[in-house]
Amino acid sequence: MDRTDFTSVVFAGGGSRCAWQVGFWQEVAPFLKNGPRAVGAVSAGAAMACFVFSGNASQAMAYFQEITGRNPKNFYPENLFKGVPLFPHLEIYRNTLLTAFDADALQKLHRGPDIRILMTRPPVWTKPTVAVLLGFLCYQIEKSLLAPLHPRLAMAIGFRPEIVSVRSCTTPQRLAELILASSCTPPFTPVLNWNGSVALDGGLIDNVPYRAIDDVGGKTLFLLTRRYRHQSLPSHPEHTYMQPSRPITISKWDYTNPAGLLDTYELGREDGRRFRQSRMA
Repeated sequence: MDRTDFTSVVFAGGGSRCAWQVGFWQEVAPFLKNGPRAVGAVSAGAAMACFVFSGNASQAMAYFQEITGRNPKNFYPENLFKGVPLFPHLEIYRNTLLTAFDADALQKLHRGPDIRILMTRPPVWTKPTVAVLLGFLCYQIEKSLLAPLHPRLAMAIGFRPEIVSVRSCTTPQRLAELILASSCTPPFTPVLNWNGSVALDGGLIDNVPYRAIDDVGGKTLFLLTRRYRHQSLPSHPEHTYMQPSRPITISKWDYTNPAGLLDTYELGREDGRRFRQSRMA
């Protein structure tokens, strides 16, 4: 096998679809001579990157399957007048992160590749609630019309990227807060803060955050979570883009479907094995 190393890896966002990345990486990583020096990640892709490089991916996946198997709905309108969230996602997401990360896991992440997580800061000229609507409108317009790998519209109107290294997190709780800030997607989550200011899903700026590791150079592996037209993927001799071999059936914010999650993970494993075979010669 051609045991090509990748200097960096990019974990795209995609909610529950990101389980594909775990399966893919678990099949491919043992056949690489060395791990990457840096990892760029966003939203749920940031969670998956931290799961695999902490060594706790299997534990996290098992817990997430178990807890979503006990959650019958993604929306609870009956909670409207009870003073509790209408959406269960934040609690489930946070509990999964805190189950996966303890002091040992955090130390392993600090010793591993530099995982850099992207979040979005809203424009200074608008209120957070308006920024949320505006940001997701920009994202949907650009996705529907052009489906670019790296969107530009949100930044053009004032949304700003912020990249934070996992190495700056001193506790598992702080790491969970960072990942949740990068995943902040109202109404599934409330508007969240990072360091006292509003933070939104980093995917509004770039759901495939190469900007987080573009200073590293060398060969980069991109782990995408949805299928792009091949003409949408940039041509670069040192960039390898991998995407699911078929559309993933589970939706990003489906927290009721452990079978769909397992199917997504297994597809990642299949695609990882196929990738290895394609490098054998």
